[in-house]
Amino acid sequence: MNRTKAFALSALTASLLLAGCGGDINLTPTSNDNSTNNNGGGTVDTNNCASYESAGTEVRGEKIGADCVYPRSFSTPESPLLEDIRLVELPGGAHIFPNGLYVGENTEVTADVNLDGPTLTIDAGATLAFEDGDAFIRIARGANIMADGNRNAPITFTSVQELDGLITDPNARGLWGGVVINGLGISNKCDQNDLANCVLQGEGGAGFYGGDNNEDDSGLMRYVLVKYAGYEVSLDNELNGITFNTVGSGSTFEYIQVHNNLDDGIEFFGGAANVKNVVLTGNDDDSLDWADGWQGKIQYILVKHADDRANRAIEADGNSKNNDATPYSNPIIANFTSIGSLTATDGSDESEGVLLRQGTRGALYNFIITDARGECLEIDQDATLANAANGDLTMSNSVIACHENFKDVDAQNWFQADATNVTLDENATTLMSGYVTASEFKDASGAPVTVTAKSDLSSIDPFFDDVDFVGAVSEDNDWTNGWTVGLRD
Repeated sequence: MNRTKAFALSALTASLLLAGCGGDINLTPTSNDNSTNNNGGGTVDTNNCASYESAGTEVRGEKIGADCVYPRSFSTPESPLLEDIRLVELPGGAHIFPNGLYVGENTEVTADVNLDGPTLTIDAGATLAFEDGDAFIRIARGANIMADGNRNAPITFTSVQELDGLITDPNARGLWGGVVINGLGISNKCDQNDLANCVLQGEGGAGFYGGDNNEDDSGLMRYVLVKYAGYEVSLDNELNGITFNTVGSGSTFEYIQVHNNLDDGIEFFGGAANVKNVVLTGNDDDSLDWADGWQGKIQYILVKHADDRANRAIEADGNSKNNDATPYSNPIIANFTSIGSLTATDGSDESEGVLLRQGTRGALYNFIITDARGECLEIDQDATLANAANGDLTMSNSVIACHENFKDVDAQNWFQADATNVTLDENATTLMSGYVTASEFKDASGAPVTVTAKSDLSSIDPFFDDVDFVGAVSEDNDWTNGWTVGLRD
């Protein structure tokens, strides 16, 4: 039975049960999903779908073939999950949610947030699939996600269309919503004298976020892939692959990929979330975006644009309405590679490197930025230029090679004032090969070029590893191998 028919059957089953039990759902496996007890004592329940109790009734997904199919009422934005649930690996199958997965109470009053909210646990190797375009995962303030995959068994969030083999376009995007994590961290959009009562509304109906705790813990995501997401809720109002809304540094995010998202790959709105080992491929808008006072750190981040559409590898903002709002966006990012479009076009769809604007600060180390049709580097707004001039915004130990290296002379003077930076051009073809490691630096004539890495990163912050290479990946440790998609296509 294909998954579309399976979902229709599950919906019919759920509606019949609702009619018969006054609104409570008690989903039980069909007879085909039970195995007979050899002792003649009845049947053994093999339904390993997630469940919870509601008013004394078990609410449970239905096992159809290898899949667990959940009714629309399993969790909704208005009636989210308020108990812990666990999604196990289903060999050959997936957990299918037609209208999203909403964990924790989305309360507007910060003082009412349940700091011991429910936890969504996802086992290594599990696949979660979503049918509706506007379906997304939302982890509310106080709730947690524990998605701990591994290299051999990553956790996948995707569209039902991929499971059914209906994605024939390699550039398919926007088939479901994405992942939203709402935290209790700090945003510079809030009154800094009353952060305890801060509340902000996320884009795309993503729920409430904000608070006074940049060390807030929203859980863990490790070896997680988010594919084909970014549904456009309304004009210019799309969901990101992963949205970190004031998520705190107590959370753990490692080995994360967002592939083919319609909007940004990952975006940080304030908070202080840290990430290691990030892959962002084929995203239609910006791959990495930050704003509103994000104070986090990232090491090892690889961006690869698709040839059909892309915007920027990084779009870095402070506060759009007040570039001097505090706390400033002020991340530290090390070992970054941006592989722009490898095919020059008429430029109708921009593929660009890094835009720093709206008063952002930050320290950027060991960057590689390439692009055959767009620009590498741009700095915009007086507040950002002032930060660059006084040392609050820096880039060092980095190399760029683009069709247009600098948008303006300000960016050029800033980058080239640091003697550890190297400027090449689009004819440095070994840099444009699509997968860059430190030994491949050569100029247009083929002569080797030395780029010295910032090696003592742990002295800046113990979050960082000390390295001897620039860019995201070293020759002797390709951490992207074995669990990512879209890098070597």
